[in-house]
Amino acid sequence: MEILSCQGVTKVFGKGDNQVTALNGIDLTVEKGEFTAIVGASGSGKSTLLHILGSVDRPTEGSVLVEGVDIGGMNASEAAVFRRRKVGLVYQFYNLIPTLTVEKNILMPLLLDKRKPDPDYLGTVVKTLGLEDKREALPGQLSGGQQQRVAIARSLIYRPALLLADEPTGNLDRKNSREIVDMLKFSNRNFNQTVLMITHDEKIALEADRVITIEDGRIVGDRSGDSVGRTISDHCGGPAGQRDGGLQGKRR
Repeated sequence: MEILSCQGVTKVFGKGDNQVTALNGIDLTVEKGEFTAIVGASGSGKSTLLHILGSVDRPTEGSVLVEGVDIGGMNASEAAVFRRRKVGLVYQFYNLIPTLTVEKNILMPLLLDKRKPDPDYLGTVVKTLGLEDKREALPGQLSGGQQQRVAIARSLIYRPALLLADEPTGNLDRKNSREIVDMLKFSNRNFNQTVLMITHDEKIALEADRVITIEDGRIVGDRSGDSVGRTISDHCGGPAGQRDGGLQGKRR
């Protein structure tokens, strides 16, 4: 089942001599349940694409359909509701509300819509992410890895069409990074959650079922299965798994 479709997506910033084309004619489809990594050098356009897919920004040209709904034509309030209900966003920085408990942070998308949570599903998410004994804690009482788990739980609570993760491990050490990637994979496998993840880390990209490479606002690589490793090698200058010449150290 096709859950995401982009056709001719272009994004231009500025005018005249200051005009910059961040995305140039992106065509992309994603099936429900896919775990896709989006990779590329700093300035390649991958974060801009993620923001458009999450209705945080609009394309200058082209269409973006999520579950058959064209999100490009939404006004600001419609886009906000769409984001809350259909898109789970996970960023490098956790964006938790410091004065609210872990549980209330997780439930925030539902609380904004004045909807009651499913206690069984909430319990499953909290248990899966290892937060059972942290429900009443404040974000400041948690480690960075635990705060990112809360952000992931919040992104899952509405059972969104898409979970979009923008450098979710960029602010974590290797151990916590490994745990966060494992949790995204678990969400993908066990909740059938469609995941699109931006990362500069080649080892993390290799955890995905599909790797899309973006250069200068265009998709230049799109491979899945056994060919995923070759995508990174071909476009990042060396065998997958090597630190030198690969994605390691590059940023958006």
